[in-house]
Amino acid sequence: MKRHWLHLLLALIALLMLADFIFRGIAPAFEGSKNDFAELYVGGWMWRHGQNFYDAPLARAVGDRIANTRVNIVLIYPPTALPPIAPLTFMPWIWANVLWLILGLAGIVGTIALLIKVAGLRLRDDRALVLGTFVLAFDPLHQAFHLGNVALFAVPLCFLGVYLAENGRDFSSGLALGLATALKPQLGIWVLVFYLLQLRKRIFVGALVPAAALALAFARYPVPWHTLIASYRSNLRYWFAPGRLYGFTEGALPFHVNNTQVIFYQFLHRAEAAKLAAYLLFLCGSILWGAAVFKARFRLAAPLAVASLLALSFLALYHSVSDVTVLTLALGWALPEQEQPMHWTKSATCVLFLLFMLPGHSALMRLTPHIGSAITESWWWQLLVARYFVWLLVGLNFMLLIALRDAVRNRPMESV
Repeated sequence: MKRHWLHLLLALIALLMLADFIFRGIAPAFEGSKNDFAELYVGGWMWRHGQNFYDAPLARAVGDRIANTRVNIVLIYPPTALPPIAPLTFMPWIWANVLWLILGLAGIVGTIALLIKVAGLRLRDDRALVLGTFVLAFDPLHQAFHLGNVALFAVPLCFLGVYLAENGRDFSSGLALGLATALKPQLGIWVLVFYLLQLRKRIFVGALVPAAALALAFARYPVPWHTLIASYRSNLRYWFAPGRLYGFTEGALPFHVNNTQVIFYQFLHRAEAAKLAAYLLFLCGSILWGAAVFKARFRLAAPLAVASLLALSFLALYHSVSDVTVLTLALGWALPEQEQPMHWTKSATCVLFLLFMLPGHSALMRLTPHIGSAITESWWWQLLVARYFVWLLVGLNFMLLIALRDAVRNRPMESV
């Protein structure tokens, strides 16, 4: 009877989440709403026509003409993300956007199915149903869908790469991870690093295939590379320079910059010092991670080891909130085995993901205008409340590194 009520509750949650995807994602697309995909659409169109897609004024003019964007288009996606998108630019903006979101919905289904596979669960298992429903309700995933973010495709490709590699299909894994890296390098590259450190040569060869195809796509491109690079650096300054929207000093978005620079800056008050501190934290974490996996000779649970390395990249490198979806890979390790007690690190990891699931960014954006400036400008609000998401990422890194340490210690006695 209890199992019946569990299934009913999970089905109700799943229906509510699907309704959110449809009515807050796909339906507005029919009205020509703008999202992250608009930048990719404009960039893909400009690549197809041999233009400088990093030229912000030109991109603004093209966006106004082909997608009626009426906003600045300052592209920072890697050039490798544009050729895969280019076929959609043969369609009018509205229909391309609708199709992108429908494909994104398929990407969500793939993300859930692959995570269940990586976790070694069967679909009929209650744990698989709970895991699938949790991911379906995960707030960063909803943000990815509402924004049409490319993480909708990069994340399932990363999970596919892990699943194939763990099942001995190295070449196919390399293909998936190579494409994931092309679409979103800050995600795919870390999964590739994990397997390349094991000298899995067929994964490397597989990853070279999409790399070679993309190199051919840019062969004899009419815009010189030095021009593209100069424009790209200008676009990076537009977004990430001190005082800009995705910098971490005064003037940055208050809730959407999710690396530790924003925390260190509250103490150090110097942009370069905050950067250095964040990179040192990333380096220390990476050394601990490397010591654990090499000591265990990589005989660790792949979801734990890969998720830990991915989480470390969030400490110092730029990631959107949508990218946090890839960290749900850790749940493939954290879910308890049947009839076995749950280790405290797994329990803590699950609690952290429950906190990630909450729509904290949206709540803060809505509540802050109604709270007095004496509170919102106080040090404790800026350090603890506004940056709560960064603290959750720091906590997750701490838990995953402890779990790796414990897994290495227990390896001779039990399977990890």
